[in-house]
Amino acid sequence: MHKAIKMIISIFLFLFLWQLISFLSHSLFLPGPIEIIYLCFKLIITGEIFEHIFLSVKRVVFGFLCGLIIGFVVGVIVGLSKLGDYINPILELFRPIPPIAWIPLAILWFGIGDSSSVFIIFIAAFFPVFTNTFFGVKSLPKIYSCVSKNLSLTKMQRFYHVILPFVLPYTFVGSRVSLGLSWMVVIAAEMISANFGLGYLIEVNRSLMNTDLVIATMLFIGLVGFLLSKILSLIEKKVIYWRSVSHAW
Repeated sequence: MHKAIKMIISIFLFLFLWQLISFLSHSLFLPGPIEIIYLCFKLIITGEIFEHIFLSVKRVVFGFLCGLIIGFVVGVIVGLSKLGDYINPILELFRPIPPIAWIPLAILWFGIGDSSSVFIIFIAAFFPVFTNTFFGVKSLPKIYSCVSKNLSLTKMQRFYHVILPFVLPYTFVGSRVSLGLSWMVVIAAEMISANFGLGYLIEVNRSLMNTDLVIATMLFIGLVGFLLSKILSLIEKKVIYWRSVSHAW
């Protein structure tokens, strides 16, 4: 109860200060929260915002899933294979490059549209998943391998019953980072190389000096990003179900 009261007070103070700064400054540069909230409701009622949200989410989900699957597979293969000593240095060379730096090449290779945005999102999603999965495989205690050999488990049985349960928590840590990066990257990519989407909407309204629409779109970006994060957390709890069981004990 006290936590809820503190949250309400903090939100109220934030909105009050925002409105005060907006009143003291030129409203063109910082519209007040009342104006922004009214505009958000207007965008929802007219349905104008939903097409942009759908396209941004579609790009993120597709690029994120590609990065998640390929990052996990490559992470496991590199972690288990002796080729990892050769492949990992190459991947580590590309890992520090910001995903946004790939935008010019993405436009050159795929043009302006979904393909270039999805490619940038894939880059953003791949490396955190790969790195955490690779680290998880390398962190597997040797006693696990010894026990699986003593039980005469096949390679598939060893992967499914030993490696996968141990590595999945590491992968989901990487996936949370990947999803956050993917959502940020899609906005940047859409501002440069898309004709629809929340990033595109921000860029168009910025050029038209519609500051209120820019801020309203930013609020929708934060809300959708929060919901995507919550959905991933629910999926994680369903997939790694043994964690909740162990915590219950």
